[in-house]
Amino acid sequence: MARRWSEAECLRWFVEREKGSLNQLSELSGVPETTLKRWRSTGKWVSKRKQFQSELYQQIEAKTIDKASDELAEQWAKLSIEHLSGFQICRKIAEIKVRYIQRQLEALRIEEDLQRSLGADVSQIEAEQEQKMSEISLDALNTCSIVIDRCVKGERLVLSMEYLDLNRAIAAVERTGLQVVAPNISVMQELKNG
Repeated sequence: MARRWSEAECLRWFVEREKGSLNQLSELSGVPETTLKRWRSTGKWVSKRKQFQSELYQQIEAKTIDKASDELAEQWAKLSIEHLSGFQICRKIAEIKVRYIQRQLEALRIEEDLQRSLGADVSQIEAEQEQKMSEISLDALNTCSIVIDRCVKGERLVLSMEYLDLNRAIAAVERTGLQVVAPNISVMQELKNG
């Protein structure tokens, strides 16, 4: 026959099970049900069970929130990397296009200088240069400049480098539904209220 459980062992079994009955406990522990009822009433087992279960649910909830927060942070990091990569690729393409246009313009300037040094007709040089300039899309140069500017701003946004102002950074974080927590909340509130 199995040894009889102590009061502490019975209490532990009862508290850790949300729906465990004294009848089940009596069968497992070898302690008569009348003794268990007495221990339950004198030891306040029911209130201890409620407290234990409440703390258990709080721990589970905290772990669930932590896990969800970690998963969200990981997804956010991946998304940030994808956005940063997208901005960088667009910026690099625009920079290549700008360099190409700059080289075309430099080649035109060199050609014009060469023709002038050879004594070509100035009006003919200007007409040829105007024709060649029309072939080079200066609108593309302007568009590429805008693309580069927007990509740089986008990269800064992804990297959170646009927040030179702590109040703006706090407001941006809070708009996402998160809360800014610092060791000294009063200092943060003063900074926030500005």
